[in-house]
Amino acid sequence: MQDPFSLFKSFINIIEAKVQEIAKENDIEHLAGPQGYAVVYLFKNRDKEVFIKDIEEKLQISKSVASNLIKRMTKNGFISIIPSSKDRRYKQVVLTTLGLEKAEAIITFHKTIHEQLLKGVDKTDLEAACRVFKQIKENLEK
Repeated sequence: MQDPFSLFKSFINIIEAKVQEIAKENDIEHLAGPQGYAVVYLFKNRDKEVFIKDIEEKLQISKSVASNLIKRMTKNGFISIIPSSKDRRYKQVVLTTLGLEKAEAIITFHKTIHEQLLKGVDKTDLEAACRVFKQIKENLEK
């Protein structure tokens, strides 16, 4: 049997290369990380007021990391910061037109990646793999 860690490392390298390739094809290569997750989160919650604290919690990042992320996303034109309609002391994070376009591209990108990765994978095998990944994650978090 092949060493599972070598197999896993090879698997990760191939996935990263494929993700970069498909992200570039969809003009979202700079949105594969935290900015992309934040854009999709804002897109899925566009009917609610979302604050920086919500993004911190969703992405499980610190206040300073979230602040830097928000600055980059504002600079890149993906979001705007506006006063809350309920309490003007709070600042709401909203997607710009560009952010909305990128959100749709990211969602398409995720669908493409999932379809390509899971093509021909039996549901039972996928469930077993998920259990193994979950156990490994739990082991690493101890």
